Parts: sequence; C-alpha cells; structure tokens
Amino acid sequence: MRTNFSSMLFIVCLPFLAQAQDNLPSQHPLQGKIVNAHNGFVTEQRAFDLVRQHRYVFVGEKHDNPEHHQLEQRLIQERFKTEKQTSQGRVVFEMLDSSHDSGIAKLRPSDTLEQMKATLNWPAKGGWDWNAYSLSFQEALKNSALAAGNIDRPFITSVYKNGEKNFVDVPRFSSALNPPETLKNYLLDQIFASHCGMQSRETLTPMLHIQLAKDASMASAMSETPAAMLIAGGEHVRAETGAPWHLRKKIPDAEMMVIQIVEVQAGNVDVASYIKKAGTADLYWFTGATEAKDYCAGVKGKAAQ
Repeated sequence: MRTNFSSMLFIVCLPFLAQAQDNLPSQHPLQGKIVNAHNGFVTEQRAFDLVRQHRYVFVGEKHDNPEHHQLEQRLIQERFKTEKQTSQGRVVFEMLDSSHDSGIAKLRPSDTLEQMKATLNWPAKGGWDWNAYSLSFQEALKNSALAAGNIDRPFITSVYKNGEKNFVDVPRFSSALNPPETLKNYLLDQIFASHCGMQSRETLTPMLHIQLAKDASMASAMSETPAAMLIAGGEHVRAETGAPWHLRKKIPDAEMMVIQIVEVQAGNVDVASYIKKAGTADLYWFTGATEAKDYCAGVKGKAAQ
C-alpha cells in the first residue's frame, strides 16, 4: 500500500457562524475531518486527488449510515472527474453479486433509478436497501463503470456445504485457498463476536470460508481491469485481512489505497484509538454516527457450547 503522501494540517475558521451555531447541537470535533496513517489531517481536496491518483481504491463503510452513502457518491464523482475517465476502471460493489451480471450488462448510462431497479430485478423486500445504494449505482453507471463483486446465494450455499473444495482450480478464488493462520484467526474472532459468542469457533469454519470467498471475489472483480474502486463494509476492506490482501496476492505490485469511513464516538477525540480499531488504512474519513445498537443484548450471558 502506498502511503507516501504528505501530512497536511488544516484549520477552518468561521467566526461569523459562531453566534448562529450557539443554539445548535455541538458537532464532534473530528466529524468531517480526514486523517492519514500518520495521524496528520489532510484536506478534502487532497483526499479526492489521491482517490484519482491510485489505481485501486478501497472504501469501507458502515452499511446503515446514510452519511457514508452520500460520501461514496461524492468519491465516485471525484474518481471520474478527469479527462481520462476510462483509466479509472470500474466501481465494484459488495451489494451486487454475480446474479446481477446479466442485468448490469443491459443497463445504459441514461437509465433512471426505476429502470435500473427493474433491470437488476431488485427484490421488494429483504437484501440490501435499494434507497441506500441506488444513487451510488447510478453514479457508477453514468461512467459505464458499474460492476458486481460479491458471490451469489447458490454459491454461498455451496461453500457452506463443501468449504474450500469450491475454490480448487478456480482462479477467482485462488487467494481464498490456504490463507495464513493469522488471517484465519482474525476472521474467526470477528465471526465469533458477530454471532454473540453463541457458537463455538469450531462450528464457524463454514462462515470463515464464505468470508474468504466474498473477499477473494471482490478482489478478483477489481483485478479484471487496470483500475477499480471497491465499495464494501469496513471489515471487507481491511488491508491485512480483507479484499486488499487478496488483491495483493493476485497483483503483488498493485498501487492501492484504503479509505476507512469511520463514525465518531461521543467524548472520544483520540485519533489513534479510531485507527487501531479500523485497521491499517491510508485515510480515515470521520462522519457522524448512527444510533448505537446492541445486537447481542437478547443473548448476553449465555456461553457458547
């Protein structure tokens, strides 16, 4: 990963707004700020310049945060704000899988959101939220860059049943075969936590294989063109364990950049703590936070069997 860009601290002073803002809820000091891997603040314009300069860009989001989706639209717009738009390749989405490939091939840059939804045969209920991602899909489509990255449901079922056998002699999943123990252990820890500790680690191996297949698939979709941007959940774009790791296995000298979009936490202005949690990245882009939810509240106190 290339991280040789300079740190640039910037301060914006708007004294004429101070009085008007007195009656508004205070904003977190980090909200809207962008930090590089060296804890240095960078300007928004510098961040957009870097997005255009790197061949492979990974953007990690929190799926239920509207502010993240709005930022992704802007990142796609800025990515293609160049005279040589074709050099920016495709925009790969975790939210689109191989079952959407035929629909994507039929889409036209001029299609409306409703036309896109119908052509992609988007489900009325369940799955990814169309309203959350459709504008980003459309922004990519305008540049003929829309691409699916994920695996479809039948393949997920097959991986769950047969594990690594699905990856043998399949170039798209070659990087998912025999990953290092450190990577597997990290992913198992995350899967164990996401299941609220209610299943033993040994029973979660099928979920591990699915996670590896998803990351390998997204990296493969990126590697099929000389340049690409990936929009995916934050865990999927972790440099050491996610799609960037898989892309590096496929293209060892890939010019990569990782952006983690990070929610601020009330009372926490320690940039280092955010960086530690998000993992290694080139940029950390701070946004407001959605309402905190404890998905394990109903099962706390129960031990894994």
